[in-house]
Amino acid sequence: MSDSAPAHPAYPIIADPARPAWHFAPPAQWMNDPNGVSWHDGYCHVFYQHNPHGDEWADMHWAHARSRDLIHWEHLPLALRPQLSAGELHCYSGCLARTATSEPRILYTSVPPVGQAATQVLATPTDSSWDTWTQHVATPFLDLKTHDGPAFDGDWRDPFVFHAEGRTFLVIGATLGDEAVVALYENPSGNLADWRYRGILLRAPRRETAFFECPNLLCCGDSWVLLVSPCRAVEWFTGTLDLAAPAFRVRRHGRLDEGADFYATHTAADPQGRTVLFGWARNFPKNRGWNGCLATPRRLWLDDAGNLCSEPVPEIAAIRGLAIAFVPQTLSATPLSLALPGDAMCEGELAFQTDGEAQINISLAGAEISFAKATLVKIRWLLDRSLLEIFVNGRAHTQIVPFPPPSAAKISAVSGHARLVAGHAWALNRTQHV
Repeated sequence: MSDSAPAHPAYPIIADPARPAWHFAPPAQWMNDPNGVSWHDGYCHVFYQHNPHGDEWADMHWAHARSRDLIHWEHLPLALRPQLSAGELHCYSGCLARTATSEPRILYTSVPPVGQAATQVLATPTDSSWDTWTQHVATPFLDLKTHDGPAFDGDWRDPFVFHAEGRTFLVIGATLGDEAVVALYENPSGNLADWRYRGILLRAPRRETAFFECPNLLCCGDSWVLLVSPCRAVEWFTGTLDLAAPAFRVRRHGRLDEGADFYATHTAADPQGRTVLFGWARNFPKNRGWNGCLATPRRLWLDDAGNLCSEPVPEIAAIRGLAIAFVPQTLSATPLSLALPGDAMCEGELAFQTDGEAQINISLAGAEISFAKATLVKIRWLLDRSLLEIFVNGRAHTQIVPFPPPSAAKISAVSGHARLVAGHAWALNRTQHV
């Protein structure tokens, strides 16, 4: 795509019955990482990695959409496109932050031709609606040739800005020798243009972790949470942040989503004070004119044990249709069949009481889930044709499922005593992406 290409590509019309119908996606073609989530003028703005010319990864742009309720979205012009005349081949992931004087800035990784090191670049809006942006590729805010940090390999990427103790910082994924690292920089002036290297917050041998993609560092309650996408399932670390050292001292560690089909998280605090998590739903079948969508936006919190939990934002209720209730009953080894409402698009909630030793198996839309060692189990699922998201006591499992999925869920108690004490399900209506 040339530097002066049209803001709205000519997308093909997609008529694929397996394509998710209420999750957000571009009109067609490829999408991956959500970027730059921010609230502005009553809208939540989401940018995302996008190839407007095909349904495979290539030619990375930043596409752009906005929503008033996190469910219904409006497509906006492409925000960033590779500046080929400046030697930029791709616009990789990053974030949106505001300067000390509230000026919005996009910070992203600019990728040059093979053999040259990536740089970190600012983009500034040309209008108050954020429809168009100017990319300052020639004047990167971080360049390996001039930065005051160690000799990272050229593949450093995905800057994410956060604030602590009245100061402005960013984390970025990088490789340093035989280690994958998350590096810390500070912007003392607050202008988002001048950055100073402060140290390494997380490291791992590259034989175990190829790269820490999409690092997010945020405060949650009295703990700091670091999210990383380490070329496998998304992981979280909680702990304390010592800016004097600097050091991130890990208390607990786990997987954010047990499925392999959820990746590249991006977080932001909304006007209500919630920490909202966005992620990329991936691994759909190829060669269908589209690939990828946003997972359902999720609220993040820490439970009493200090584990990071997530659940769909309550705004999803706006697209509920036909509702059904399930009769409370005791489970046995013979599977109980629960009919699912809707045309392969539905939401459901189930609550179980067990003796603490029971193992419960659930077969739902082509996914098999088992859990045990809990006295009270709450399950919630969101099904959108070929995309299934399941939440068990705040733990998520995202999976691409065969289409069309079975029209009933089957539940059984393999061992111990378990009872279904409450259950509801709703058909979900498709949303219109204009």
